Amino acid sequence: MKNTDLTVGKPFKVLLVYILPLFGSAVFQQLYTLADTIIAGKFAGETALTAIGASNSIVNILMAVALGANAGCAVLVSRLFGAKNNAGVKTAVYTALISFSALSAILLGVCEPLLAALKTPEAALDESVTYLNIHYFGLPFLILYNLGTGIFSALGDSRTPFIFLVISSVSNIVLDLVMVRPWGVAGVAWATFIAQGASCILTIVFILLRLKKLTVEEKPRVFVPSVLKTLLILALPVVLQNSFVSVGNLVIQIRINELANAQGLGITDGFTAGVKLIVFCTTCFCTCANGLTNFVSQCYGAGKYERINQGFKAALVISTVMTAVFVAICVIFARPLTQLFMSAEGDTALAIESGASYVTIVAPFYLIVNVKVLADDVVRGTGGNLGFTISTFTDLILRVALVFILTRPLGFAGVGWAWAIGWSLGAGVALAFYFNIPCLKKLRKERRAQKRELAA
Repeated sequence: MKNTDLTVGKPFKVLLVYILPLFGSAVFQQLYTLADTIIAGKFAGETALTAIGASNSIVNILMAVALGANAGCAVLVSRLFGAKNNAGVKTAVYTALISFSALSAILLGVCEPLLAALKTPEAALDESVTYLNIHYFGLPFLILYNLGTGIFSALGDSRTPFIFLVISSVSNIVLDLVMVRPWGVAGVAWATFIAQGASCILTIVFILLRLKKLTVEEKPRVFVPSVLKTLLILALPVVLQNSFVSVGNLVIQIRINELANAQGLGITDGFTAGVKLIVFCTTCFCTCANGLTNFVSQCYGAGKYERINQGFKAALVISTVMTAVFVAICVIFARPLTQLFMSAEGDTALAIESGASYVTIVAPFYLIVNVKVLADDVVRGTGGNLGFTISTFTDLILRVALVFILTRPLGFAGVGWAWAIGWSLGAGVALAFYFNIPCLKKLRKERRAQKRELAA
């Protein structure tokens, strides 16, 4: 495998070749997340799905830090690599590895009081705490693995992390099947811990080997405070975005748990299954936006602003085709897909009905959120962190508020419509910031001036 300069070649072809391995990585990563939930739901007992669902909103806060590390490092390394500053690339990578290793150690802890505050059904509380604690111990692996994949992507190599992820995903599923029967939900969590740890170690080792191949004119420094500051500036909006999303989902989980306590655990089980399907789909097609960010960052670093516009249009075509496939699958197969998560125990009829209803309402709006994330990631790749953050917060605040408003008259169906309306309004905000990116606005003005001169 080799590093790839994304600033040359036809944008559509370059992005397609670059994005496909990222898409494959996302599919495998989400498949083993789905496998955790499906295997636990089938074999770990009546309360397993509720336990995982209650914990996931907190686990996602941990994931927010990992995704921030990925995004911040990827943007900075992409810019330096696009500018042919190899010494800067090495310094940025070393600084990131040291800084986020320290951060992951600081964040270790437990959260039983938080689970209780979320009104987690009592029957599932102990399993939720166990599942969550194991994920906390695996936090350093989670952060460093995501940091590593961001570095590979920034260097134009989306294939190496894909290979590691395939190995990790297959290992995780095998370990799930082996460990779930004797240890239940805890076995599923430990399976993820082991598979992710092995993948993390492989990724970091290969990054260090890859950096050795970069030729430099000056010796890179191991740790630079100013580089750390830049990394944090780039990573913080993504951490805040995902943390805010996760906190919002925590609030939504309170409402879901209230409905479950009133109507039965089938509500929570259905929501857990539905969210897993929605996250699987959106994460897969949103990898196109992640790839676009690195493409845009390299072009921005190289000063090739026209190519940013071309890349956005190319990515929009590629991602829309991917998204349409996910829409069709979810709308047609919502019920059987939801049923995959259910065991023979518990109120499966209510769970399947709730999950299928949620997925059917939300799925058509994938096409809207697809445009939103592409616009967001072009803004982020050109340094527009404020616009990116405002767009995300607008979407989330609306969704949280609408869940509490719409579930009163519509019941559980209001959750799906809250997602749909929030995504739609958030997309409008994202496009407004995209059309106001300074370097692209300047480019459009220059074009208009050239047309007027030609017309004259």
